[in-house]
Amino acid sequence: MIRWKMISFSQIGLVLLFSASFAWCRSLKCPGGKQCSNRPPVVLIPGDLGNQLEAKLDKPSVVHYICYKKTDQYFTLWLNLDLLLPVAIDCWIDNMRLIYNRTTRSTEAPPGVDIRVPGFGQTFGLEYLDPSKRSVDENKEYFLKLQLMIEEMAQRSGSPVVLVAHSMGNMYTLYFLNQQPQAWKDKYIKAFVCLGPPWAGVAKTLRVMASGDNNRIPVISSLKIRTQQRTAVTTAWLFPYAHTWPSDKSLVSTPSANYTVKDYERFFKDISYEDGWAMRQDTEPLVQALEAPGVPVHCLYGTGIPTAEAYRYKTFPDSEPEVVNGEGDGTVNMLSAVQCKRWIDQQKHPVRLVELPGNEHVAMLLNYTTVAYIKNVLFSP
Repeated sequence: MIRWKMISFSQIGLVLLFSASFAWCRSLKCPGGKQCSNRPPVVLIPGDLGNQLEAKLDKPSVVHYICYKKTDQYFTLWLNLDLLLPVAIDCWIDNMRLIYNRTTRSTEAPPGVDIRVPGFGQTFGLEYLDPSKRSVDENKEYFLKLQLMIEEMAQRSGSPVVLVAHSMGNMYTLYFLNQQPQAWKDKYIKAFVCLGPPWAGVAKTLRVMASGDNNRIPVISSLKIRTQQRTAVTTAWLFPYAHTWPSDKSLVSTPSANYTVKDYERFFKDISYEDGWAMRQDTEPLVQALEAPGVPVHCLYGTGIPTAEAYRYKTFPDSEPEVVNGEGDGTVNMLSAVQCKRWIDQQKHPVRLVELPGNEHVAMLLNYTTVAYIKNVLFSP
């Protein structure tokens, strides 16, 4: 069973428009308006919260009398907006949370909750998250299915595949490519298009872990949603990395302590969530070296949007912090997004960085420049 783990409720709808933004993939025309018969296949790798999740219940107990204890069929767990309403959200949190096992170093769903991802290899699971409205180290099955799908698509089309990833999907894609032999990549991958990549982590993950993030939705309590957010392994995976972030930069400051990239163990202890430190140790090595992917890379990133780079707490951690903004796309800090530049001298394949001024992390998916650029990648020799 494959589960996409969540990074932050603040990124609800992160890839809500991801596949719809590239609906032209189905009826794309070559330059000059002619229909293409030999266009390369495209694989979309969404970011956190970018695909549907379904659940079936047979639980030993529930947190509230209104919660379903048993269901005969699978139902939409993500995204079902009705489940995010007051009181009902308690049921959703209890079903959506993950339980970390320090012995096996893995997570699992709560007892009696069976989670599945519908439609692997199809687009409906990405095009709309609410059907009524139309950690890498635990995803071995996913990567095997992805590899086989890429091979089949390339063989059927007679052309190597273009990988288009957004946000956290870039981390998954890089990890996947780093595991493949160079001969395989040369045969099956035409290009890797990275949209809003968080190569060196993002500062906002510390807020998610510390006090939660309700994305300014007043009916949802940040502290309540924090209960679920903390269990997402990818939240810890995306903590800022010491290979890029200054070691003396305070990411979180409180009346009694400051926390930098060197202080994560103490940070997790002080917020009373030491499982988070174990999760960070599990995930940090996965792509920490930022090993070159060994394929042509096109790195597109937004700039000019205030982006959190530090937080100041008066009462830590159970309060809303003061946000210190820096440069980025509103989610990913710019110094993180541009780290693909290090691959220019590490691989023979071309690496291009494309700045998108004024483009927010999600809005960039609908940007004309973004779409036109990807079309050029698809039709380049």
